[in-house]
Amino acid sequence: MNKGFKIMLAVGLAGVSLATTTVVVNTNSSNITVVQASKRSRINKAVSIIQEEYGDSADVYYDKENDVIAIKPTDEEFEDEMIAVLDGDESEHDWNKLTKSIDDLSETIYDDCHIKTPIAIVNPENTDKVLYMSYDGESLYDVMHDDNN
Repeated sequence: MNKGFKIMLAVGLAGVSLATTTVVVNTNSSNITVVQASKRSRINKAVSIIQEEYGDSADVYYDKENDVIAIKPTDEEFEDEMIAVLDGDESEHDWNKLTKSIDDLSETIYDDCHIKTPIAIVNPENTDKVLYMSYDGESLYDVMHDDNN
């Protein structure tokens, strides 16, 4: 076989190999972007579902840093109820009704939006503090039943 032909064949095969690798890398990059956009749109849908439930009584937003959908009471009555929980003055019956509704919502967004993101009611006076957190219908944290208060 001609030496020049062997070199051309080797270079050609290397070029095909590199082209294939480049295509695979580009495909993976695109898939990552699509998955990220899809997760954002599912989280936005979940936030909308929860905001519809709470209307003007709370702000609902996605806290990216903590990967949680937060519910911050804004209505004076709702805020007062959350302060009563912190002070130990809220009735357990009323609190259980609220937390059950949060559990139901978290199960709905898990099933309908296919996201693995908890929902949390945050302290209206300090949004860094969680009062209740639920994921897929199950309680993850409940300030009323926390022995560390």
